[in-house]
Amino acid sequence: MIESNAPKLIAIENTLESNAHILDASHWGEDFSWEQLQAISYYFKPYAAAKGTVIYKEGEMGSSMGIIIKGAIGVYKNNKLISTLRVGRTFGEMSVIDTQPRSATARAEKETVFLSLDKSSMLILADKHPSLAFKIIWNISRALSQRLRLTSAQLAEFLESNTI
Repeated sequence: MIESNAPKLIAIENTLESNAHILDASHWGEDFSWEQLQAISYYFKPYAAAKGTVIYKEGEMGSSMGIIIKGAIGVYKNNKLISTLRVGRTFGEMSVIDTQPRSATARAEKETVFLSLDKSSMLILADKHPSLAFKIIWNISRALSQRLRLTSAQLAEFLESNTI
């Protein structure tokens, strides 16, 4: 379930078929067959957020992630924009894994549509379709790894430029 200032469920037809098409149009379509997308689409819920809507708030407990389908999400740390995520990118993944307080605030930078997956749905998926759940966790791990590499490079650059 979406936390802080929950955006409204989108008004488009919310069917397994439409969710599968939405997932197929994202980078997830490259990693899953059409049949697999149809199977996992049951566990995702579509949301729409108007510009400025806070989707996740830094410090709040969380247990869901999103895949951006339309629009953009700004990621804020201590009220400072640190990243803008666009279509096809995921956000909030750490909370599906560890259910810890949100490390940043996620806010819609413009009208945004995203699919959300929460931890309880992920656990049900893992019980019913373990290989698909593994692929989702693999995708999440890959995204987190890429972000950690980027952050490490930025930190090294920052430290290098600030040494006396």
